[in-house]
Amino acid sequence: MKGIMNLLARARLVELSDDERLAAEPGPDDVATLVAAPPQPPPDLPPDDCAIEQDRSFEAIFSAAGIAPASFPAEKLLRLLDGLRAMDGATRKTAVLAMDAADDNWQVADCVVDAQSKIAALEGHKRHLAAQVMGAEQQTETRIAEIKTALESATTSIRQQISELEQLLEREVTKAAQASTNLEADLRGAREAAAREARRMDGEIERLREIPAQFATPHGAT
Repeated sequence: MKGIMNLLARARLVELSDDERLAAEPGPDDVATLVAAPPQPPPDLPPDDCAIEQDRSFEAIFSAAGIAPASFPAEKLLRLLDGLRAMDGATRKTAVLAMDAADDNWQVADCVVDAQSKIAALEGHKRHLAAQVMGAEQQTETRIAEIKTALESATTSIRQQISELEQLLEREVTKAAQASTNLEADLRGAREAAAREARRMDGEIERLREIPAQFATPHGAT
């Protein structure tokens, strides 16, 4: 039994107390019965760099993209347009252009540029979310493969021991399956979080696109 406990400790399948650790030290007759310890399975926690940041403010996204605050931001023009919803589209556009012409402190063209810059920043953030999910998928596949490799190695070692290890083998199989399930659950969570954030980005992009759609100068026009 001392050789078995030594094997389990080397394989990191059991945690020994100080007394058990001393008792498990292999003697000359035990060395021949020991096999190479299987690799230790990786932790079943998701990597930090694949964690999806949810509900990040648009302001933080725009700041990270290097968009300078506008004197008359696109969101302010959107609020103005919301107040003019009772008008038809053409009348609303005419009213905004008339306000622009009457006030030298802002220009619709600046709002267009601001909206376009913010759309690009949100699109970039969506690409970043997609890259995070892709990275999570790759790392999850690698970790699951490592778990399976570790399980195969542990199974080979355990099957060489006496029948007392059969229950331990079953426990290790269950632990490996649970670790894989946990990782897959984490990946599903990351995908769902990214999808929610992408839908949130799409909603804001759709709002912001109203400005370029109504006020952007067509290419080639003077």
